[in-house]
Parts: sequence; C-alpha cells; structure tokens
Amino acid sequence: MLNETNRSRTVLYVALAAVFLWALAPYLWMIRTSILTNFAAISTDTPYIPFFGAMDTITLEPFFNVWERSNFPLFFRNSIIVALAATVISLFFSIPGAYAFARLDFPGRQLLFYTAVFTIMFPWIVLTIPVYEVFFNLGLVNTLLGVIIAISIFILPQNIWLLQGFFRQGIPPNIEEAALLDGLNEITAFIRIVLPLSAPAIGAAALFSFLSGWNNFLWVFILTSDENVRTATVAIHYILGSDTLREWNLLMAAVVILVLPPVIFYGLAQNYVGEGLGGGPAG
Repeated sequence: MLNETNRSRTVLYVALAAVFLWALAPYLWMIRTSILTNFAAISTDTPYIPFFGAMDTITLEPFFNVWERSNFPLFFRNSIIVALAATVISLFFSIPGAYAFARLDFPGRQLLFYTAVFTIMFPWIVLTIPVYEVFFNLGLVNTLLGVIIAISIFILPQNIWLLQGFFRQGIPPNIEEAALLDGLNEITAFIRIVLPLSAPAIGAAALFSFLSGWNNFLWVFILTSDENVRTATVAIHYILGSDTLREWNLLMAAVVILVLPPVIFYGLAQNYVGEGLGGGPAG
C-alpha cells in the first residue's frame, strides 16, 4: 500500500513538473533569445541551451542596444507613469466606493454595484469608438493624462468588486462600532481602524491595478498616435511591425525588460495578495 502511494505521488509530481515546464517554456525561450547574437537567434544550428557548446553566441548587447536604439527609455518611463498613476487613482476612488457598497444602505445600492460588476465582463473593444469620441472632444487624445484616465476608469469596477468583498467579509462591523463608542466618528474610524486592517486587500487591488495598467494595450493603442506618449507595450507592437528593426534578440530583450517591473511589483506585494484574496485582515 505504501509503494502504491509513493508511485501515485511520483506520477503526480512528474505530471506537475511537465505542466510547469510546458507553461514556462515560452518564457525560457524569450530569455534564451534575448541573450543571443542576432544571427544565433535565427539560426537553426544554435543549441536549445546555448550554455552547452555555444558560449560564443551569448551576449548582453541586445539589452543595451534596445535601450539606445529604439527610444525605449521614453516608452518605459511612460509605462511606469501610466501604471502607477492609474493604480493610485483607481484605489483613491475604489476604496471609499467599495466601503460604501459594503457598509452603507442607500437607494440603488444593488443596482449600482451590479452595474459596476457587469462592466468587468463587458468587452472593452465594443466601447473604443464612443470612448475615443469623448476623449477627443475633451482634448485628451495623444496625452498621458487621457491614457491614465481611461485605464483608471476601466480598472475601477475590478477594484470595487474585490475590496467590497473584503470589507463585507474580512472586517466585522463590531470593530467600527467599538471605535465609534470610543469617540471616533465614521471618517476617523475608517482611516484609523478600517484602512490598516484592509492592507492585504488594498495590496492585492494595487497589484492587479498595476498589472492592468502596465499590460494595457487597447486604450494606449486607441488613444495615442504620437510616439512621445506611447507606452512600451504598444511600442513593441510598432517595433515588431517595422522593417527597420527586425532583430529578434532585441525584441526579446525589450520584452524581458518589460516583464521585470510587474515581477518586482508582485514580489513586493505577494505577502498581501494571499491574505487579501482570502478575505482576512492583516494579522
């Protein structure tokens, strides 16, 4: 019986390892291509693992070249500005909004909440033309401010849905009632008691907001045509379609650089994500 259990466990681990490697393969291939010379990146003679027998093809020059040749620092800076600003704005409005949905009883509360949740499932591509017309009339086309506002608006329902569930299930109302009995009003109780206890959920919402802002392609592509306000995700699209820079090692180096900030942000916020999604306050 013990041998049968060990055999089943071994099969399970092998299957999980195979699935993990299959999911990881595109990322490993991306990193592999980014550290090869341009000829080695497209050559069929280059080993799958160039560290074994093809060390002369390995170089870090693609990272330096893409940073110097394709105006990538500007695109990278724009991506950081857009992602951070959209995160801050969406959290600024979604935190009190979610708290109101979770704690207050006002006319139309359920209708407004389900309308917000419905927008999460609504395909954004359907709204491109009306959104462009509105932003064009407001003079927000080809501006970072317009991109930030558009992304913030479409991140907002996601954060409201996530945070209201935490406020409703993760923080008992009697905590606030005790704070009111101690002399605090509703606003000070929210700021001094509820917000610190909500750090896990806010951290999770901040992570998802940053990832949504950083990876967003649609609204940047629709609302910008000027290279000076282009983010890195859209810039890579134009670089890929350009005949002047069809160097796959540079493209993969650009993608690796583009992936690093979300990975770093997740590393900083991962302690909050599990607790925030689990509906429990910070301990």
